[in-house]
Amino acid sequence: MPDGSFHGFEAGGVFVKTEGVNPGEQTEIFYGLLKPDTVCENVHVNDDGDFDFYNLEKTSNGRAVILRSDFMHASRYIDVDQIDNLILITRGPLIPAISKLTQEQATTLMILGQAMESSAGDPTKAGQIRSEFFYDPFVAGDLAQHANIFYQIIKGLPHLNYYLLNTGGIGEGAPFKDIKLEYTMGVLDSLLRGGLEDWIDSPTGFQVPKAIRIVDDIFVHPEKLYSAAEFAQKQGKLNQLRYEAVAKIGRSLHPDIRKVFSKA
Repeated sequence: MPDGSFHGFEAGGVFVKTEGVNPGEQTEIFYGLLKPDTVCENVHVNDDGDFDFYNLEKTSNGRAVILRSDFMHASRYIDVDQIDNLILITRGPLIPAISKLTQEQATTLMILGQAMESSAGDPTKAGQIRSEFFYDPFVAGDLAQHANIFYQIIKGLPHLNYYLLNTGGIGEGAPFKDIKLEYTMGVLDSLLRGGLEDWIDSPTGFQVPKAIRIVDDIFVHPEKLYSAAEFAQKQGKLNQLRYEAVAKIGRSLHPDIRKVFSKA
């Protein structure tokens, strides 16, 4: 909202994906799935009547809605008076585990809406990166106007911070490094509980933290997995693709947004 508040519409439940959920890595989700009031869909049930979250013979598009009251660490209330952090989630070999963004970069990345295709959308492309304006396939009307309104709103919220979170991995081939769930949780713990106060410029065009507790620094420096020339070439190509995608929105898009990746 223009005043920085947030009003949700899924007040009673939390949507979760069930594929591969286990009590070791996703304790609250696993036991929440076993609650009597949980609604599951596309989840395999064995002959004993138990869920098998690893059986994907029919589909990998298992999902469920768990009551917020069945989560130990989920507030019963979804509306908040003020949002302090906007975190965009994506994947890509050149993207640090976490980056700090400007208002213009955040708006541009919302326009790009790069997310991972799921089996619910196109099973033949599940796991691939796709672009969806504002992460929402149902946006209608003038897209440039939508983006300009969003930009106008966040410019009026000077307290708001913007971050890009990579939940996939960095590098390609042999040097590839998987950003495991425990690393992502470590990043978010440091971000939300304090510990990411010092940020430095990155050749990705964003800013990255000087250090993250319990997470190796390499995860915010994907450039170290390439030669300087190779990284520059790949980053330049990525920025060109980003610029061209944003340009398709039209000339009515705010000029500060159109130029974000023009010379990055």
